Amino acid sequence: MIDKPEFQEQLGPQARLEAELFKLESQRRELWVLIIFTVVVMVLGGLSLLLPGSIWHGNELEIKIPPQVLFVIMTVFLVLAVYMMRREVELQKYRLASMQQILAARMDHAYSLIDATTNVFSRSLLRNLLQGEVARAERNSRPLALLMCDLNNFKLVNDRYGHLMGDYVLAQMAGILKTCVRGSDYVVRYGGDEFLLVLPETDQAGAEVVRERIQQRVGEWNGESRLDNLQVTVSIGLYLHVAGQSPDQDVAEADARMYGDKQASRNKAELESSSTSPNR
Repeated sequence: MIDKPEFQEQLGPQARLEAELFKLESQRRELWVLIIFTVVVMVLGGLSLLLPGSIWHGNELEIKIPPQVLFVIMTVFLVLAVYMMRREVELQKYRLASMQQILAARMDHAYSLIDATTNVFSRSLLRNLLQGEVARAERNSRPLALLMCDLNNFKLVNDRYGHLMGDYVLAQMAGILKTCVRGSDYVVRYGGDEFLLVLPETDQAGAEVVRERIQQRVGEWNGESRLDNLQVTVSIGLYLHVAGQSPDQDVAEADARMYGDKQASRNKAELESSSTSPNR
């Protein structure tokens, strides 16, 4: 099963960047302490070899260095420190820029997986998602259900109220679909007014419960008369993955069942209309 991108992480992008920089800074401080200690030991060792009379007095350490030599040593240390500080600043800027580029690329990738209109997963995620879920279902011999959902009368919404209202209806229906599934399920905008629900660990009975829940909540939404007398309904095709079938075959089967449900709804509406019309 693939992770839902950027949604299972506990920290936001800025917090993660700051935490990573703090970690790098701590590691650099530890390294600098070790470097300074090593340099001091090496300098004292070198002076003890070059100027033994100025370092050791008997068996005791007693540093006696002429001012000119001390000035040269301090100057060398100062120049070295300035150089290392400048180099460290440049390296830190480079690391920060690199991390910001990586973070920006990851965020762009995450945003590309979310449909801007409906705030559900976009179709660009679907192939990897289904491949992972199909492989997991077959490996563990567990059920995997797909529900293809298509909005009925959506074209009338756009024609009568405009595309802004159409986008509003899409967002509302996507929100309803998300309330009808678990956190481990996926709602994907398949295209136009179609949504695909991927339900891992869900058998026929469980998928039927989700389908009935969707129909009930869409009916409640219509009951609030948001579009006057225009009813937006949902045709749903339910399909359970069969071992050996590809993800594309699963989607095609769910899609075919959705169109079958849509045609059955039309036939029922026509039958009811003919039965209530006056005899000629």
